[in-house]
Amino acid sequence: MAPKVRTLGEYLKELGKTRKGKPRQVSDALDIYLDLWNKAIEKGTVKLTDGVEEALAKVERSGGLYKAAED
Repeated sequence: MAPKVRTLGEYLKELGKTRKGKPRQVSDALDIYLDLWNKAIEKGTVKLTDGVEEALAKVERSGGLYKAAED
């Protein structure tokens, strides 16, 4: 049986849930990371329906997450 491919949307949702109970610094860092991904989604660089590996490849081709998210 082939492993299930997780979508970017599923990954980000799960990651957002991990913020609870973390130290403020960790929670803030996760907020920044999630915000960058959301900006890359809004910009159209990646889609919530992309597989995680596919999304990472698209971000890499864009020059990294900061570049993929910038206006």
